[in-house]
Amino acid sequence: MPGRCDYLILTIEDNGSGVAEDGLSKIFEPFYTTKEVRKGTGLGLSMVFGAVQSHDGLIDLVSYPGRGTRFSIYFPLLAEKSTRFEPIAENRVEEGETVLLVDDDHFLLEVCQSLLSSLGYQVITAINGQEAVETYKQGGIDLVIMDLVMPVLGGKAAAERIQKFDPDAKVIFTTGYDKDNSVTCELVDDWEHVLNKPFKVDELSRMLRQALNKG
Repeated sequence: MPGRCDYLILTIEDNGSGVAEDGLSKIFEPFYTTKEVRKGTGLGLSMVFGAVQSHDGLIDLVSYPGRGTRFSIYFPLLAEKSTRFEPIAENRVEEGETVLLVDDDHFLLEVCQSLLSSLGYQVITAINGQEAVETYKQGGIDLVIMDLVMPVLGGKAAAERIQKFDPDAKVIFTTGYDKDNSVTCELVDDWEHVLNKPFKVDELSRMLRQALNKG
């Protein structure tokens, strides 16, 4: 560990088949997955890695073929007691602000929900665009963070329905594709309101504040 600092260590271990040697160096890379097509996004561990890094933490991975894998996550302890991430002044959350978080990947939904809660937002979740529209119409939503590509109803179509219901609705899209991807560019041409996965906590906090402060 660099420097002199106390750390909290969170260890997660399984007794599965382990990680192949050629996959160890790529396991935290975005879109890397050993699952079948449409069975995984390859973004889960990448999101975890980004979240841990944004809190100045480290991840240590040890894997034994045929015996399992162990992840050890090191979080630096603060000198003063604090139970949540404190954003910089211009990104500070107003009391009671509520975000509707929409993603069909349950793992990413849980991770992002934890990040938003740590920033101080109230969080409501939905797993597809149709559910997002129905939830928004119930009221009390200040901003929507929505994945672009989802089953049942995609992010752009859902946003259009939400904004038809409420022209002042604020929507931020998320995507695992880069800005030059032709399919995604056809869906959204205003990249000011798109977050690329995996995203950092400060980047998420800043974009949320900018969108909420508009109008």
